[in-house]
Amino acid sequence: MIMEMEIACVEAVRDHVQTSVGFHVDVKHIAPASAGETVETTATLIDIDGKKLKFKVETRFGDILVGTGTHRRAMLQL
Repeated sequence: MIMEMEIACVEAVRDHVQTSVGFHVDVKHIAPASAGETVETTATLIDIDGKKLKFKVETRFGDILVGTGTHRRAMLQL
């Protein structure tokens, strides 16, 4: 689930940020989803502090909230 959340964050800003690296995850796993089930993960950019980005992340299985929290990433320049 955390990998899905990190990927959602990267995809949320891919048109604006060339490269970033995750450096903090704070997530609660609230409900189960069976292996092989399809879940939907969303990431919403909620704060920018210099080169640091903070996202609200959620994973849902239908109407069921499976996990929620925040993820932080740092923008890198190549």
